[in-house]
Amino acid sequence: MISSSRLSLHNTSNLPTTLLLKKSWPPALSDEYASSSIDELSPTYEEIKRQVENVGDILIRIVTWNQQAREPPSPEDLAKHLFQSRRYHIIVVGTQECENTFAKSILNPSKAKWEERLEAALGTDFDAVHSHSLQASHIIIFAHKAIAHWVSNIRSVAIPTGIGDKLGNKGGIGMSMNVADSSFCFINVHLAAHQHATNRRTSEFKKISNEMVTKMCNRQPSLSQTSVSSHSVDELECVNFEENLMDDGDILPNPSHIHSNLRCDDDMRTDAGPTTNPLIDAYDYVFYFGDLNFRINGTREVVDGMLENHMHDALLCNDQLTMLMRFNRIFSGFGEGPLNFFPTYKFDNNSDHYDSSQRRRVPSWTDRILFKKDSRTQILSYCSSAIRTSDHRPVYATFRCRLDFDDGSKVYDKPCWELRRETRSEVCSIS
Repeated sequence: MISSSRLSLHNTSNLPTTLLLKKSWPPALSDEYASSSIDELSPTYEEIKRQVENVGDILIRIVTWNQQAREPPSPEDLAKHLFQSRRYHIIVVGTQECENTFAKSILNPSKAKWEERLEAALGTDFDAVHSHSLQASHIIIFAHKAIAHWVSNIRSVAIPTGIGDKLGNKGGIGMSMNVADSSFCFINVHLAAHQHATNRRTSEFKKISNEMVTKMCNRQPSLSQTSVSSHSVDELECVNFEENLMDDGDILPNPSHIHSNLRCDDDMRTDAGPTTNPLIDAYDYVFYFGDLNFRINGTREVVDGMLENHMHDALLCNDQLTMLMRFNRIFSGFGEGPLNFFPTYKFDNNSDHYDSSQRRRVPSWTDRILFKKDSRTQILSYCSSAIRTSDHRPVYATFRCRLDFDDGSKVYDKPCWELRRETRSEVCSIS
């Protein structure tokens, strides 16, 4: 529970003078910043394959982007801002509000136009392995032709969490596969909106995680299955934060106060050995990304002031997802790169200015990329892009992962999916 000494964010006069001094914003882990850690791939497919076999590492690029149903930029601009040339073995792109709004996606769920634009941006070195859409959300995986023959055992499933848990206006799409003998799971989600819907988002995260394990792995999750229908939301208090912590107007003045002033239920305390998210034990590598929609606690005026004065620590301290990842067991086992880029939502059209409409939404890090914490996973870049066609900024991350190979008795001579892209589209998913 937060002590009564916490600061109100209704106006900046409540903030100590020391907090209003302009600070230095930490450097983002951008492609430029990480360029020394990401070498170009070898010039030939055979050399790329041999290098992966010898070293065991592959580079995975993940991009998440809420497109606001707007026309995306040209393939050339996509390549320039999101996909460095000759850097990656696997590319995964998750989008929300892709091509059409939710309502228009009911009549036209196809994302063919977007897929064609991605293929043009990536060029001829990549094969599209599989794609899956859930109304306005979409995920697609590309494999470099040099290592495509190691890709096998592809599965995908969509979990709706929208109206009545039946409609796909919100929800997640999971895609799993093996690369050599390592198992991977990629999940693109679009969780509930609005500043105060933290419990709802947490419940959706839990439902998607549990059902992905059940449906893609044919096993029961270790955490209890949860419905997030409207009648049960109030019953799902996953962390015993004081209720108005999640309201506008509340702030923790110092990140260390998270530890000293927060009380969790007995089964949520870190010393109780909380159960990890069920996906963590189901796959060697897990990546959970999308428009998670978690917000920064505070009023627009004070968050604007914090941004202007580069008060990065205070903003991070009041990021809802950062708090949940520390104390809620459904997030246990996941990590995230440094949030050293500016909040990715909500921007005016074709602008670097945050929402100037009458609603004046609070700038927030809604667009995130989480990953299973493991010594074999190294994050090389994590940043937002300068593309301005949507009210969200795209977010990208690059990972280095160590592959497992068997004893050599298995022969990888061609892609198990036979260079045939599989595409699935769903309007509604009735479970």
